[in-house]
Amino acid sequence: MRLRDFHYKRGLMYAVTSTCAIVAAAVIVVLHYALRVALPYPAPTMATIAGIACFLFPGLAERSYNRWRTKIDDNIPNMLASISGSVRSGFNIARAIEIAADSDYGPLTEQLRTDKIQLSWGLSFEQVMDDQVRRVDSQLAKRTFASLAQASKSGGNIQDVLEAIQRHTTDLHQIDKETRNALRPYISTIYIAVGIFLAISVVLIDSFFAKIYASNAKLGGAVDIFAGLGGLNLPALKGAFLQMGLMESVFGGLGAGKLGEASFAAGFKHVIALALLNIVVFTIFVS
Repeated sequence: MRLRDFHYKRGLMYAVTSTCAIVAAAVIVVLHYALRVALPYPAPTMATIAGIACFLFPGLAERSYNRWRTKIDDNIPNMLASISGSVRSGFNIARAIEIAADSDYGPLTEQLRTDKIQLSWGLSFEQVMDDQVRRVDSQLAKRTFASLAQASKSGGNIQDVLEAIQRHTTDLHQIDKETRNALRPYISTIYIAVGIFLAISVVLIDSFFAKIYASNAKLGGAVDIFAGLGGLNLPALKGAFLQMGLMESVFGGLGAGKLGEASFAAGFKHVIALALLNIVVFTIFVS
C-alpha cells in the first residue's frame, strides 16, 4: 500500500493516531507523577511533544497525497486539450480517453489507463467517469470528469462542449494557482511569528529570568523573587515557554495548512516542523 493511499482511510488513520497520542500522553503522566521518572521537560510539555510526534505519519501521508493530487490537477488542462483534439479529428469521447491514456500526463496517466481498462470491460462512459470522480479527491478533477460524463450523455455538438469545458477548467486551475501563490506569504508569516517568539523566549530566559534566579540564589532564598509568578522556578519557566511555543506551533501549523492547501490536515507537516524548531532552539540556546 502506497503512503498516499492512507488518505482514503483517513477516518481510521486519524482514529488510530488520536488513540496513540492519548495513550502516549497518559504513559508520560503516569511515568512522571506515579513512578517519579525524571523527564527532560515538565510532564505536560512532554505529553504535548509525544502527541505531536504521533501525527508524523498522517502528516507524511497527507503530504504524499497532496503532492500527487497537485500533479493530477496540473495535467488536467493538457489532457482536455488532447481529448478535444481527438474528438475534433472524428473520434468519440470514449475513444479520445483511450488515446489520451497512451500519453504522459504524470500520475493522471495511471487514472486514464484505469478508465481505458474499464471501458474495455464494457462499462458505459458515464459509469467510468463516475468511478473516476470517486478515485481522485480533487475538486478540479471531480468537476472535469463529471462534466465529461454530462457532455457524453447530452450528445449534440460535443466538440464545442469539450472546448468550453477545457477553457473553464483551465481558468479554474489558473485561479487556484494564483490563489495559492497569493496566500504563500502568509504561511511565511506564521514561521516568522514563531521565530520571533522563540527569539524573545531565549532573550527573556537567558538574559532576564536567569539573572533574577541567580540573584535570588545569592540572597539564600530569603526573598522569593518568583513569588509574583506563582512560585515558578527557572526550569518551570523554561517548560512554560516551550509549552507556549508548542501550542503556537500546533495552531499556526494547522492555519498554514488551511491557507496553503485549503486543508487543516495538510498543516500537520507544518506543525511537526515548527514543533521540531521549538525543541531544537530550547535544547541548544536556552541554558
